[in-house]
Amino acid sequence: MHRWLNGMSSLAPGAWALSVVFVVGCSSESPTGVVKGQVTIDGRPLAAGLIRFVPADGKSQTADGTIADGKFSTAVPLGDMRVEISAPKVVGKMRMYPDSPEVDRVEEAIPPQYNVESKLSVRVVKGEVEKKFELKSR
Repeated sequence: MHRWLNGMSSLAPGAWALSVVFVVGCSSESPTGVVKGQVTIDGRPLAAGLIRFVPADGKSQTADGTIADGKFSTAVPLGDMRVEISAPKVVGKMRMYPDSPEVDRVEEAIPPQYNVESKLSVRVVKGEVEKKFELKSR
């Protein structure tokens, strides 16, 4: 048993150094800024929804945030972002299969030019960026 312990003690410094390199290497996150502001639709605050920031160059991560009472605040990677806003709306009930329980049938309440076909954008910088998105339902 004593030999086994001696063998382990000679491996410990190398294993410790490797674990430090691994942890440091995995902890590097891209710098972020905070985008906060308001979303209105037809002049009224959007009650509830999702705001998504998609990198224009495709090189950083996307960031999502919730919209509540027309307000949002989200940490977003730095750079130019395309903005998508969505608000699912329950429009009825449906069954996935004949014997399955009923579930909500949901549709998008926001026109496609603000989500899947969005041209909305924001440039994210260190610190805070304030932005107001004024959407139209038609």
